[in-house]
Amino acid sequence: MVFLQQVINGLANGMGYVLIAMGLTLVFGVLRIVNFAHGEFYMLGAYATYYCLKVLGLGYVPSLLLATVLVAAAGIAANRFFFEPLKKEHEFTILLSSLGLALLMTNLAEAVFGADPKYMDTPYSDEMIHLGEITVTQQRVGVIIVASVLIAAVYWFIRYTRMGKMMQATAQEPAGAALTGINTRFVHAYTFALACALAALAGALVGPTAMLFPTVGDWAVLKGFIVVVMGGLGSVTGALFGGLILGVAESLGGGYISMGFKDAIGYAIIIVVLLWRPNGLFNPPPMRK
Repeated sequence: MVFLQQVINGLANGMGYVLIAMGLTLVFGVLRIVNFAHGEFYMLGAYATYYCLKVLGLGYVPSLLLATVLVAAAGIAANRFFFEPLKKEHEFTILLSSLGLALLMTNLAEAVFGADPKYMDTPYSDEMIHLGEITVTQQRVGVIIVASVLIAAVYWFIRYTRMGKMMQATAQEPAGAALTGINTRFVHAYTFALACALAALAGALVGPTAMLFPTVGDWAVLKGFIVVVMGGLGSVTGALFGGLILGVAESLGGGYISMGFKDAIGYAIIIVVLLWRPNGLFNPPPMRK
């Protein structure tokens, strides 16, 4: 029973990692940007939900939806003013821009929200579900269910909708997509907004299971990059399975070995994956010359 308890906890954590990693994967796949500021949009989603609950007095679900819209809008602005002007520059320049944006957002958050940790209390945070000897909060069950629905919806959207096909075309051949009449600038903005919305949803869902503080985005982006490196940068399927593998592995390691060892598991997995399959578990290996 202890094993199943750890697996369920790991699935809840892993689903949060998947939402973060999917945003990173979409931005890299379509815009070819490695966005180190992605974790800060997770942080903004968590804080926006917190203040909608505490200040505006909204319910948890309306707060989550409003926070998602606000952070998606912030993502459009970030793309417009920080990334789009640099799209013709070297990739390293864009990477440094994302690092600068991350530092700017973190320091602004500390100035606006304060450095003291905050706890997001929702109606589901302390309500328990008992399945025999297994006990889990409704919030964690909600993370698993809502994240599963969102992941399926995003996958369907990318595969079968007109906008999703435009995103695929832009990712595969931007110049060719533009020649066929696709507004690649609009596709880039839409993709960035969707990625930031997923990060915000992750913050709103996972935030109630931990404390909120301005630097929580560092943790989020680190987990996201571990997942995308494991699954393969640009692979949505890799983000899904990579996030679940990391979440369950961390939970089992923390439960059976030591909580202090939990964070080291992700680094160990990355080392093994990079040595064995540098392109990730779900991307084809590079061609040998």
